[in-house]
Amino acid sequence: MNDSHFSSLIYRIIGKPERWHDDYIVEIMQRYLDESDSVDNPLNLAELAAGDQIISRLKQGNVALTAFNTLLDKSRFQMIILDEHLEPIYHNKSAGGLIKYLQDPEATGKLKQELVDQIQTAPEVNPENKHNVLQALDFQDAQGDQLYLRSIQSQVRTNARPTLFHILMVLDEEHANLSLNSDLIAQYGFTRKEQNVLLSLIRGNGISEMAEELFVSENTIKSHLKSIYTKTNTKSQAAVISLILTNESQVLDSYFDTDITTSSVTGSGLHDKSVTLACGHEVAYCDYGPADGRPLLVFHSGFGSRLAIPPNYEEICERHNRRVIIPDRPGIGKTLFMEGHPDNWNQQLTEFLDLLEIGDYDLLGSIIACQMAMSFADQADNRLQRLILTSPVFLNTREHTEYLTEILAPAARYVRLSPQFAREIYELWLKSVTLNLDEHYASMLEGSIGSAEETLFREQEIIQLLTDVFKEGARQSLDGILNEMIFCMTPLNLDLASFKLPVDIWYGTEDKRITREGVEQIASEFPNHTLHIKEGYSEHIYYALFEEIIA
Repeated sequence: MNDSHFSSLIYRIIGKPERWHDDYIVEIMQRYLDESDSVDNPLNLAELAAGDQIISRLKQGNVALTAFNTLLDKSRFQMIILDEHLEPIYHNKSAGGLIKYLQDPEATGKLKQELVDQIQTAPEVNPENKHNVLQALDFQDAQGDQLYLRSIQSQVRTNARPTLFHILMVLDEEHANLSLNSDLIAQYGFTRKEQNVLLSLIRGNGISEMAEELFVSENTIKSHLKSIYTKTNTKSQAAVISLILTNESQVLDSYFDTDITTSSVTGSGLHDKSVTLACGHEVAYCDYGPADGRPLLVFHSGFGSRLAIPPNYEEICERHNRRVIIPDRPGIGKTLFMEGHPDNWNQQLTEFLDLLEIGDYDLLGSIIACQMAMSFADQADNRLQRLILTSPVFLNTREHTEYLTEILAPAARYVRLSPQFAREIYELWLKSVTLNLDEHYASMLEGSIGSAEETLFREQEIIQLLTDVFKEGARQSLDGILNEMIFCMTPLNLDLASFKLPVDIWYGTEDKRITREGVEQIASEFPNHTLHIKEGYSEHIYYALFEEIIA
């Protein structure tokens, strides 16, 4: 598989890349940075060449293939992926015999001409429709089972030439009894009996065979089918089969265009509100606690701000008379991206506060969002009474970047070298992390919580909460996230000596984003600060000590 094929393909898979984002990307980034002559000169072409090598290494990495195997080897299908030249570039384990049968014995690596002709004459992919349905080809495998075709246009960036992929599929008998996709069941409201009918239908059974298999009458089967047709707006068994299998074959579709999905109580929508700015742009936000409570404006780096509050927020806010207001920044959460963000955000946020008729308030920034909070605080009017920074990834000077750790360290260095390249490498990292969010991202979080936080995180299901937070941003807010990353890794160069506002800084000793030395140095530059060092806590200190921090 060449680089261009893999580049497009890796962005469109859901799987479990065990060590992808930490040990692989960070290690390779850091290695090339260390081996380079200089990272100080943005015009150093050797640096940019090293960047190209990193991208190339990432695209070729065998680690990423784990993502295919984890998901596709458990698929209901034997699956073969073809490139735009109809050459096989991947097949799952169960399709080993199928690919041998479909290949031309006279031409190594080529499909049988009869099959090629059918694929080439199949209806073209509609570029406006990312969910193109399966087409049943007039072709069977060695056992006489139906061969299906599905074609997908992959366009990693909006200005890139779309790449066309074809997927050949045959139902895998070994996995024939897999349950239907839970999202599909929820979407159409299929009952348990209707699901059984659908599974039997997918296996190729007719009405009499379904009735015999399910121990019901043929009229009962017909009744269930009629209900299924109504729910799915279809009129035939073939159309239903196509709909179901199309849904289950969409494992390579864009993972970033799906709707926001949340499971925690704070993501239920009960607190969702919005205001419209004078420019006509709508800013979404969540509002927690008593309406007349002391306002606390929160900037969180969790990519989806609306969930950036612990599950037991209600009693805490009531107890301390705190009103917690969490705006979704442009391109993050439910606020649409605005060109130029975050350069215009400070002005827009001031207008946001005016529209909410907010008087005196405090401001809290967490992790990377501390940079956004400090930028706003520097120009805020006298309504801002107090600033709180938790796990403060705050880069006021270039020297502050030396205190960053893990992915943030090379990211900051690349921003200094080339913001555009930094954006690309961070985009690749972000997309790799989102390959199977519920499993991989949760596992990543479990490895980052501090020893003093473990019990609380387990009892309050905060891992699931943070996973939901990430879903909101990573799945549909790539522009906002990437633009903010560049901003947050760029030193602000503010005059902290003239910053008279009271500043509370909270840091956990097991933080994996910035060193304790760095936090102490940053704190010392504020003339009016209080530094809270908490043993055993991590960068998630905001969740673990929420009540203490906002009191």
